Amino acid sequence: MKAKELFRRAAAILTALAISLSLTVYSGTAVVNADSTQAQLESELKDIKNKQKEIDKAIKDTKGDISREKENQEKIDEQIKTTEEYIRTLTDLIKEYNSQIEGLELDVSQRQAEISDTEALIEQERQEIDSSIEVYEKQLRAMYISGGDSYAAILLGATDFFDMLMKMELVKRVAGSNNEFIANLLSVKDSYEQNKADLEDKVTGLENAIAEVDGKKAEVEALKADWDNQLSDLEDLYSESKAEIKALEDRKKVYEENKEELEKEAEKREKEIEEIIRKNSRKEYMGDLPQGTFLWPVPGYYMITSGYGSRWGTKHYGIDISGSNIKGAEITAANSGIVIKVNNSCTHNYGKNKSCGCGGGFGNYCIIDHGGGYTTLYGHATKITVKEGQHVTTGDVLGTVGTTGYSTGYHLHFEVRVDGERKDPEKFNLIKK
Repeated sequence: MKAKELFRRAAAILTALAISLSLTVYSGTAVVNADSTQAQLESELKDIKNKQKEIDKAIKDTKGDISREKENQEKIDEQIKTTEEYIRTLTDLIKEYNSQIEGLELDVSQRQAEISDTEALIEQERQEIDSSIEVYEKQLRAMYISGGDSYAAILLGATDFFDMLMKMELVKRVAGSNNEFIANLLSVKDSYEQNKADLEDKVTGLENAIAEVDGKKAEVEALKADWDNQLSDLEDLYSESKAEIKALEDRKKVYEENKEELEKEAEKREKEIEEIIRKNSRKEYMGDLPQGTFLWPVPGYYMITSGYGSRWGTKHYGIDISGSNIKGAEITAANSGIVIKVNNSCTHNYGKNKSCGCGGGFGNYCIIDHGGGYTTLYGHATKITVKEGQHVTTGDVLGTVGTTGYSTGYHLHFEVRVDGERKDPEKFNLIKK
């Protein structure tokens, strides 16, 4: 692996560690001292928010790296498939050449066997010729002894068979039938020798053909070896890419775990700040409606899809108000009071990202202090339109219904709290208009 790539990975790991260490610092201050001030908490919350932005960017960048690396892996995989296909073609070609060589070698073997058979026939004909010559010589001697033609003496004076053939014209006068017989034997012998010569030429041609095919086979084998090496390199690259994606996924997981911890820390600070604000707020009740009475927070939409109490193995501390076409419906103040908390930082798209933990799971939300220890919370809004410190009157618009945070669809999460303790909203007098 290149040094540049190693440096990049090391830097990413160090970044993750740095963020993780920063979380440790925050976790160490999770419990607020009695003399902690609102300003201190807000400063810590600001720092946490900044860290959240950093880690959000790190997650986004890592997702981009993962996406690019997966694209690279797909390209490598396509190259591997192409290379494997080419290697299969070369392997088939080598098999074909081997088959050709085997066929040619078989032909050579057959021709060599035919040559051996022809040589045996030539030897047989030679022996027959020698035997005929011996008989012919006996006949000539008999002719000579009986006083036959004087040409017999000439033939008997020949030094060898081939010398005798040169004097064949003389012999023909004496023994025409024997000459014809010997000539036939010689003709057969010559025919066998010619056949042998032809077979040897064929063997030479076959051996040349074998050498040619063997040369082509060697070229293909060398080419296949190169492609085998390329395939090995590609497989190494694929393994490296796979390992890189695993490292990026692990890094992303660390970032997400750190983000979750930051969200928890942010939620703690927000609750601590709310508690300080609540304690320092006006003690007298400031609501337009009697204590314990609230205006229904989403006029015209009265379906409760999830009530207060146990849900999915945990406890649901409010009621979820929904209904057909509730998306974008107005959220109104259940009673008069002061807005003490607003979160508008959640921008996720439910259709793409599903639910998320932004805003402590409430997504975009606000909290109103009604005095007398009463507060209400309005969660999962698309957007909150009021500001912290703003005084609102019963029925004032706070925002619009959305599906941000831990949400599976468009609805309003509504809570009633008394002295910081969350109560069942349906136990209070909820006025529906």
